[in-house]
Amino acid sequence: MEEVERCQECGKVLKDKSYAPYCKQCDEKLDKQFDNIEVNILVYKELLDNEIKILEKFDEEDIKELFKKVYQKFSSEKGGLKAESLIVLNKLKKSFGLKESELGIERLPEIKEIKKLKPKDRCPECNKKIKEDFNLCPYCGYKLKDNFVSKF
Repeated sequence: MEEVERCQECGKVLKDKSYAPYCKQCDEKLDKQFDNIEVNILVYKELLDNEIKILEKFDEEDIKELFKKVYQKFSSEKGGLKAESLIVLNKLKKSFGLKESELGIERLPEIKEIKKLKPKDRCPECNKKIKEDFNLCPYCGYKLKDNFVSKF
C-alpha cells in the first residue's frame, strides 16, 4: 500500500506537493501569521511564546531573514538598539539557536528586564506626555505595563 502524504497542519491529503509539508490553504494561512508576527515584533517590540510556536513551522532561512529584517529596523531607529529591542532579538536568537556569525552581526548584549514606566506623565521611550492609565504609548508604541498583552 502506497503511503499518502498529508498536510502537517490540517491533515488533508497533499495532492499538490508544491507547498509541502502543508496544503495550499494552510501554507497561505501560515504565511499571513508570519507576516502578522513580523508586524507585532516591529510595532510592539515583543515576541510572544505562542508566536514562537508558529515560527517553529518555518524553515531556518525564513527565521534568519526575519531576524535580519527586525535587526535592521531596530538598529536604524533613533538612538540605535534599545533594551526592548535587544530583548526581542535575543529571544528570537535563543529560541531558534541562531548565531551572530551566521547573521552577520556583532554580539548582542544580554538584557534581562526593562525599567517600566513609573507613575509619571511621560513615556520612557519617546518622552512624550501620556496618561498614566495607558497600556501602550500612542506615539511610539512602547509597552508601558508589564501585564499588557496585545490582541493583534
